[in-house]
Amino acid sequence: MKEPMKDRAKELALDQLVKVLDRVPLVSSVKNDLSGLRSLLYLRRPPRVVALGLGSSGRSTLLRSLIERPPVRHPLDPDHGHWVRIEHEGAKVDWLEIDADDPAARSQWTRALDEEVPDLVFLTFEPRNVRDAKRIAERAKSLLADVPDGTGALRVFTLLTHSDLVGRGPVEVEAERRALEAELDACGLDADPPRAVSAISGHGLAALSEAMVLALPEETRLEAARALTRAQEARLRIGNEIVQACTSVSVTVGVTPIPFSDMVVLGPLQALMVSALAYLSGRGLDKKTVAEWLGSLGVVGGLGMGLRYSAQTIAKLVPGAGNVIAAGVAGAGTTAMGQSAIRYFLKN
Repeated sequence: MKEPMKDRAKELALDQLVKVLDRVPLVSSVKNDLSGLRSLLYLRRPPRVVALGLGSSGRSTLLRSLIERPPVRHPLDPDHGHWVRIEHEGAKVDWLEIDADDPAARSQWTRALDEEVPDLVFLTFEPRNVRDAKRIAERAKSLLADVPDGTGALRVFTLLTHSDLVGRGPVEVEAERRALEAELDACGLDADPPRAVSAISGHGLAALSEAMVLALPEETRLEAARALTRAQEARLRIGNEIVQACTSVSVTVGVTPIPFSDMVVLGPLQALMVSALAYLSGRGLDKKTVAEWLGSLGVVGGLGMGLRYSAQTIAKLVPGAGNVIAAGVAGAGTTAMGQSAIRYFLKN
């Protein structure tokens, strides 16, 4: 199966499993968990990132390095002035490059905003642009003023690209970064402090990847963390959020008198959780990965069976304890299963 077909198959499988959320009883205790899961999984979409700067500031190379896609075998071909869906090897990003000094920049920007509103802006400078940073920043400010009201605060990341060309050590890089910061402060640009990055050495890319996931809207975080392979902390954080939310929902299912709840809701919910973690990692749930994961489950599987046996025994001895015990089993089993999937898919 070709790579795009494989990726689409993973999406379709996850989309089918997400429908289990419609079968969960809507009680107040899980509204937030369900809302979070829906935003992360059901409403998920690629992040929309705009890269403003001069044509020589290495924006395409930076994107390629952020998603770690080989530059020769699999080139990325952004179309300047137009939104482009970059989709390759599981990474999906909606990307727009506009040259700040291009006379057509305003018309390109207006047309792009009519199509989509960005989630994040890169304002890129290479070392030789630093002394001219104020002019570039003023042009960017003029363009950013056109973003429609009511779309929320748009984060702007200023980036000193090609930082490996600045000098031989971190002292020189930091001095150049501070010089850029001073230029930008002088023009009152509302943006994050400059970050020094290098697509060649990888300097600063892990921190930039983590910051991107934190700055993006909820519905883009899953695809962003999946695409940005250096965002390991973000992947683990999102993975734990998914497990915690599914555990809370499982507990609710355990105390709700739904006929065959294990088959109707709990089983599919746990399958959704594991599939979401696999999707987040960029891997698929085929026979091989399922067999390997089940093999790593070992103790957890035994723990689940033990919990169920204990639950049945205690429920017989304590009148009215059945629902409480069922909730505990559902929650503990889901947590154990989720943590094992995190170890297998996100930590290995």
